[in-house]
Amino acid sequence: MAQISSSRWANVNLDRQTEHEAAIATVKFLEKVRDTLSEGDFSTNKTLLTIPFREFDPKHLDFVLATVGSGEVRATIGQSVRLEETAIEGLWRVQENGVDRFEVVTVPSDLLRNLSTTPLEPQLTEIPQGVFAASAILQELSQAQRTENLEKLSVEPPYTVEISRQPLSPEDGSFLEAALGKGMIDISISGFASAHIQSTAMKGIWRNRIFNNAGKALFDAYVVTMLPPEVGESAEEMKLGAQHCEEILQWLKEDIQSGSL
Repeated sequence: MAQISSSRWANVNLDRQTEHEAAIATVKFLEKVRDTLSEGDFSTNKTLLTIPFREFDPKHLDFVLATVGSGEVRATIGQSVRLEETAIEGLWRVQENGVDRFEVVTVPSDLLRNLSTTPLEPQLTEIPQGVFAASAILQELSQAQRTENLEKLSVEPPYTVEISRQPLSPEDGSFLEAALGKGMIDISISGFASAHIQSTAMKGIWRNRIFNNAGKALFDAYVVTMLPPEVGESAEEMKLGAQHCEEILQWLKEDIQSGSL
């Protein structure tokens, strides 16, 4: 579990009275989040709690956001939706058409509403010169699309067709990208390495690339799954989020009681 200290609030520039009021408001907010994460039913992907930013005093939001921090997962859906995982597992920040809210959910519903739905049909067009492996890869992806369960979220490793180790020509890469198209969802995951996951226009088929800190591609693959499992939270991670929330609450309450906040 991450170590939490009051230093996370050091760079929030508020006068002392506003900071105190913001800390109290944040305690009330996190108690709701903790209780939801502790008692929620995670067997379905229902949104368990929604709190619009408008419910907070605007002067308190910087403090609230500094408290919940940022997680590893960020996503955009077209031009209108942005999502960010907070440092509390299961608590997401969602911005839709410029309006912000917090959600407690395993996977934000905006992601699931914008999944691609098109079946990948066998290529009937003439294969361009220079294309060698792409047709076989498309056939394999088409088969996986028909056999994998794309109607249920899974925490299991997805069906994977790695292309970074295959002798693909530039024409192969271009042909694959044109055949699969581009979906609405673009996901980035930070950590020891950076991952970029892009939905294709085909149902359940995602481009998954991992880069080192120098920007060199370490892994490049197409995966077949409803949603790559590293994007959402498992039930165990949601429970961990409740513990993490409680730890932050303890720090906040101690600092309020001591007069530090």
